[in-house]
Amino acid sequence: MSDGAKAVESSGRGYGVERLDAPPMGIETGLTVRRERLLRELAFKAGEAGIALVCAPKGFGKTTLLFQYAATVRSDPERGSVELIDAGRMAKHELRDLLEEIGQGQPVEARPLIAIDDVPRLEKEEARRIADLLRALRGRGFEVVASCLPSNRALLSTLGDSAKIAPPALAVQPGEYAQWARAFSIAPSLDVYELTQGVPALVVQLQDATGAQMGGSLLEAGIEELYQGVMGELRRERDSLYRIVCLMLLMGSGSFEELERSGLRVRQETRSRLARDYPVFALGGGTGSFGCLGDEDGAGVRLRRDIAARRPEFATQAVRLLIRAGRVDAAVRLIGLVLDSRAAAGTLAQFPVHFALAGHAAFVSRVFAEMGRVPAAGIETGALLAVYTAALTAGEYHNARRAAVELRRRADEIPQQVDPADWGVARALSEAWGPVSGTELPELDRGFSPEREPRAAARLRAHARGYRELIGGSGAPLPAEAREAVPSSAADNALDVPSVLLATDRCLESALRGDGVVKSQLDDLEDLAEVLAERRLVPLSVRVRMTASACRMLAGLPVTDERGFVDAGTMAVREGDLATQLFCLAAEGWQALALKQTVTAQFRGQQVLKLAEPGQSFLRSWGTMLERTSYLRGTSRVKIREDAEALDLYREDCGPAEAWAVAMHLAAARFDSELSAWFSLNKAVMLEPGFRPIARHALALLGARCESLRSMIPRSLLARYVRGDEAPLAERTLFEVVNGTSGAEAGQVVINLFGGFHVERNGHVLTDEIWRRKKTSVVAARLTLSLGSFVSRRTIIDELWPDAGYSRGRESLYVTLSSLRRALGQREEGLQYLLTQGDGVALNGELIYSDVRRFDGLAREILLSGEDATSPQIVEASLKMEQLYTGPLYLPDCGDPSFFARMRRAFATRFVDCMVRGIDAALAAENLSSASWLVESALRHAPAREDLIRRAMSVYDLCGRRRELVELYNGHLHYLKNELGAVPEPETRAAYERIVDRSRKAVMM
Repeated sequence: MSDGAKAVESSGRGYGVERLDAPPMGIETGLTVRRERLLRELAFKAGEAGIALVCAPKGFGKTTLLFQYAATVRSDPERGSVELIDAGRMAKHELRDLLEEIGQGQPVEARPLIAIDDVPRLEKEEARRIADLLRALRGRGFEVVASCLPSNRALLSTLGDSAKIAPPALAVQPGEYAQWARAFSIAPSLDVYELTQGVPALVVQLQDATGAQMGGSLLEAGIEELYQGVMGELRRERDSLYRIVCLMLLMGSGSFEELERSGLRVRQETRSRLARDYPVFALGGGTGSFGCLGDEDGAGVRLRRDIAARRPEFATQAVRLLIRAGRVDAAVRLIGLVLDSRAAAGTLAQFPVHFALAGHAAFVSRVFAEMGRVPAAGIETGALLAVYTAALTAGEYHNARRAAVELRRRADEIPQQVDPADWGVARALSEAWGPVSGTELPELDRGFSPEREPRAAARLRAHARGYRELIGGSGAPLPAEAREAVPSSAADNALDVPSVLLATDRCLESALRGDGVVKSQLDDLEDLAEVLAERRLVPLSVRVRMTASACRMLAGLPVTDERGFVDAGTMAVREGDLATQLFCLAAEGWQALALKQTVTAQFRGQQVLKLAEPGQSFLRSWGTMLERTSYLRGTSRVKIREDAEALDLYREDCGPAEAWAVAMHLAAARFDSELSAWFSLNKAVMLEPGFRPIARHALALLGARCESLRSMIPRSLLARYVRGDEAPLAERTLFEVVNGTSGAEAGQVVINLFGGFHVERNGHVLTDEIWRRKKTSVVAARLTLSLGSFVSRRTIIDELWPDAGYSRGRESLYVTLSSLRRALGQREEGLQYLLTQGDGVALNGELIYSDVRRFDGLAREILLSGEDATSPQIVEASLKMEQLYTGPLYLPDCGDPSFFARMRRAFATRFVDCMVRGIDAALAAENLSSASWLVESALRHAPAREDLIRRAMSVYDLCGRRRELVELYNGHLHYLKNELGAVPEPETRAAYERIVDRSRKAVMM
């Protein structure tokens, strides 16, 4: 029997069966799954109608179902005997004679079963006679169940009064799949319906599957056998479905709409028949889509070759269907499998631009190489145009020129042999590669043009206009048509040249005019460059690499493609594209500047300025910024200040590049007042959004030299002028060098008390003339030490005027506070630096910055951080503290200075404590240079502190400074003996002796 081995022995003339063995489902184990749902449905339908037909292609388990049903009936004591008939091994007349013989017996009462497997195809008259015999058996009390193929249409239509079990019902349903998975040990991760469409014979083969969406060799063989059976059945019957099924298998997947585009109409009843009789094509009811089972490189290859061998015209038609549907990748795979070089060349002549636009230039070259032909008079005009477009996209400009010459010679033949839409796309592609000399296509009559411009041509021209203006013009944003969504046909191919060009343009625009690309976009660009290189599309590959390198450079990311700009510049020279060449030249300069090659970078900037035309404002702005940034980074401050004196600050109507160049020069020269005026006048031009990326890049490369310029950028925009690899803004706003001259904000007052009294406002030092009343500075210092809290007037009077009465002291304080307001620039309607509340007086902590407050913050960070802070963090904070503490706290020489004296001692002690903690952390991190620096600073302020002496000796010992170690200890001994009449602590003496003894032993050895 079909669908498996059939071990059946019948009594011939009787109605019994000697042995019933259910056939295996196409595997060697012999396991079967009992189809309880189907058996109940079959029993119900057969019981009602008396005749039931199980109709399905091979592989749907018809025979297994018949065996299981026969076994069920045989085990029922209320039913009669069972007769199994293998009609597939009988001649038609033998089947007819057997049914007549069975029907000649006496009527029966127990409803015996006659199961007929694999009823052969019957002609209309034969089907009528068999149907009459089956109805006669039903009339005598028999129950008849038969199986056949869907092609047995005469029998199916003649037995209209019978019950039908269609192929969809035989498929493995979700509710019963768990039983199949357990029986055949199928992995739960498999996509069962994607791999098998629920066909029972294929579900069984999933036990050999190797991945969630992959089958094994047995599954591929089963799929091939299934489709071969369907095609063989339709071919034998000369069924109209045969052509449709062959085209579907050749295409692999698609939609009926694609078939109808080529004139092959697929009616709704045909689709319904496919879904009902042959549910193995994954038909999408609402979308009209279809899909075939199997791996493209497995069963699909053998099936396609078999179809092409039988019907070559089907293969050619399928290729054209795929190309018209925009699925050029699938068409190329199919051509490689089923068409020879001559047929492939004919396809190229019919579709001259499609392959180049999908990135298959190498395929076009290979086709003509196999034919031994070159772009000359020997090939068709359409094929010649295919060679031309492929040569452009592959960078084979020699072949492109030869093809262009021949096309110009055949200008009169082009309208008769080339579609107007294809010619329009080819001309648009030529414009996109416009600067390449000798590749111009001939000008034809204006009447030879499509009624509507092809989408690909419009997108190519949008790229040409947008890129030309972005790089070689004013740097204006891309046109609206360059931002349109990618057409759905482009998604069917791995590459689409217009989409690649426009996507690259958008990324380049985002890098040059916006906030840069995200990491995923950058990864996509780099992956795309690899795909283009594999396809040997060199011009596109280097363009994408150039874009990715520009995005990385402007984002401050490490350069991974060191030759990205060089290769793009070389290709631009071959193409005669001066704009791209100058852009790559400037980009190489920025890349060199990041590597501190300032001379090279400055030379590149000068070259760009020399070669760029007046209308190429974008390139000239990059050249200006590169030249000035390189100069400022590689020139001494003295020379920069000398050249800054000659700057013309009276210029009007300057562009963003010139405005930024002057501003950076003034910032590097530390001409802060001039910078403030210049920035105020040119702020609108300088803060233009489209110029932010290159300005951000220049500021990052200049670093601290342009810190004063960065501080003038409004806080709302400051984040857009900080590159991702720079320090966070929160860290940048701290006063790392607290001299009050860097990073000052408008209205801010800086009062520093370490190393003396020092006041600045808006970055300018307030002179002695403003502070001519001595006690004004004392009151300011006293309030600064209590910054953030109010000090009572009585306390200030007692400290500054201890010998005066309260009334007189109050009057003096009133005059002093008025003088302090004037010194700070406080007005009634302006910023309030001095605050009063009841009897208290305070400085406004939001407007006043002081080194003592920063000192307290660092001290807490160093001394109270515990184990949460790492050694490098403590060392860094200690170095900041050392930089901040420029000397002892300010001590006034009038009034009662006892409060200042106490604070002075407290700050000095806390400073040394911080230095000691920093020394310990530096030693733990083996950072001897930082430890030495901190030791020297601490000894200057506390030369007699014992714990500091011990740490200093340890540091000197580790650094090999033995003589300084001995001098330090002897000096300490002398100071204690002569000044204090004391001796060193035992720990200090023991530490010294231990170091000295170790040194002596080393010398003796």
